[in-house]
Amino acid sequence: DGKQELLTPGDGKLESAVYAVLGRELALGLRPVQASGEEMSVSGFVSMPACCRNSRNWQFFFVNGRFIKSRLMMAALEEAYANQKMVGKFPGCVLHVTTKLSAVDIRRSAVDVNVHPAKSEVKFGSERQVFSAVYHAVLSALEADRSRPAAVLDRPARRDTVTPHQTTLIPPAPTVR
Repeated sequence: DGKQELLTPGDGKLESAVYAVLGRELALGLRPVQASGEEMSVSGFVSMPACCRNSRNWQFFFVNGRFIKSRLMMAALEEAYANQKMVGKFPGCVLHVTTKLSAVDIRRSAVDVNVHPAKSEVKFGSERQVFSAVYHAVLSALEADRSRPAAVLDRPARRDTVTPHQTTLIPPAPTVR
């Protein structure tokens, strides 16, 4: 209807597309994810724990270039954030999982896209491997984030409080008057 709905730089960079689609606030709170194993690789971005949202609407998963919805990948993502985010908040992400198997292996059992009529849900032949790949990739990205403050406690110098005429290790109870 003559209105511009979306404008992206069109430079082919995922960062630019994420910024254009998800907005400045969320895009600036994302950290890169890059992990690769023998059978699959995981790349993309995840939100910092402080930038988690009230819903899962900001979680975008892709498998071999296809946008999907996956409870398994949601669970892996949220498990990686355990004890790092507020209760009731959900991390945002744009994650791409790419299988490194041959086309024959993919057709057999690695990824089944015929689970949902719109082909937006998939079934994985090896759910444990997918969960592990997503979990460890996200956890590595969160642990590599150097912008989080760290508490550093100095150990006090140990002082021996034993006096030369002390006969017990238990200090005397204070007297009440």
